[in-house]
Amino acid sequence: MEAQRLAIIDLDGTLLRRTSSEHSFFRFIVLRGKVGPLCLASFLLTFFRDALKLGLRQAIGWNATYLRGKTPETVRAWARRYGRAYLREAVPEGLQARIRRFKDEGCLIVLLSGSLQVLVSELQEKLGADIVIGRELEVVGGKLTGHRSGIYPYARQKVEALFQKVIPAEVDWKGCWALADRLSDLPVLDLVGHPVAVHPTAGLRRHAQQHGWEIID
Repeated sequence: MEAQRLAIIDLDGTLLRRTSSEHSFFRFIVLRGKVGPLCLASFLLTFFRDALKLGLRQAIGWNATYLRGKTPETVRAWARRYGRAYLREAVPEGLQARIRRFKDEGCLIVLLSGSLQVLVSELQEKLGADIVIGRELEVVGGKLTGHRSGIYPYARQKVEALFQKVIPAEVDWKGCWALADRLSDLPVLDLVGHPVAVHPTAGLRRHAQQHGWEIID
């Protein structure tokens, strides 16, 4: 059997330049009155508490209190509206064309992000993605708890999340591509034969220049 070739693509900061899909989704639902003042205050309080206790990165990866008590169906409906209003039009045409080229060349398109799965999935049809990997929301008794579940696809854990969806031994890693914007994505970029720094942070830009990687601004 012929080995698979992947095009592994980050979302926040890469497809969405200088922004986060979850941050913009949060603003989207707050401005539409979906998150009331008490819920907002609770989210901010628990977020700062978690940041002090766990650190900022872990707080970002764990806390989704602003969705606590909502049903998964409600949040999916909000995500669809957000996707139509903003997300699906936010990816630059040049990057969309590059993704179509990967597809035409036989690569499986993998969207791999630490953002919410329900948001990353909004780009699946638009970009022709074969595999979508994001952060799941914890559900108990049919309601969201305000916490996330499963692997947080960030830094080295992105590789762990990816390996749950593909069989590493069946992938032609030298023939694969990866597009990302920051140094924390190096575990994925270093996996492939064709790493690309897209809208890179200063640290990733220096690394890409030192190693002769392609850079897209």
